[in-house]
Amino acid sequence: MGEGLYWSRDGRTAYAEPFEDLDPQDGCLWRDAWDDLVLAIRSNLGSTWHPVGGDFRGHGENIVARNGLHEVWLYEDSYARVHVTFGVRADLDVTDALARSLIDDRAEAFFDALQRTYPLRVRTSAWTSAPRETRRVAA
Repeated sequence: MGEGLYWSRDGRTAYAEPFEDLDPQDGCLWRDAWDDLVLAIRSNLGSTWHPVGGDFRGHGENIVARNGLHEVWLYEDSYARVHVTFGVRADLDVTDALARSLIDDRAEAFFDALQRTYPLRVRTSAWTSAPRETRRVAA
């Protein structure tokens, strides 16, 4: 059995391990690795997105980018993995159904782009994960 993995009903999640080879005692390197991940996330989003700082969802889920329908938020677990979620904005009422209907394709396209920079893993059960597979697009 593995360890419990983060999950959100409001989005699609993959996780990266940006701290994997870093000294856990070196806070500066960890902060730089976090900032690099946030920069990579923001650079893989379109022009309708804007950076967010200091906004949180739930318990420690740090929102790093937002557009009219969706948000990207990060959650660091006790194993130093950073769970990246592409999800529906929490403050939607009228357009919530639209945002949910678009989530699968938009999230997968985002994760395909992010995976060019960071190896990503996805949850396969509450306790296990596997490498994320990039979508195959028909020619």
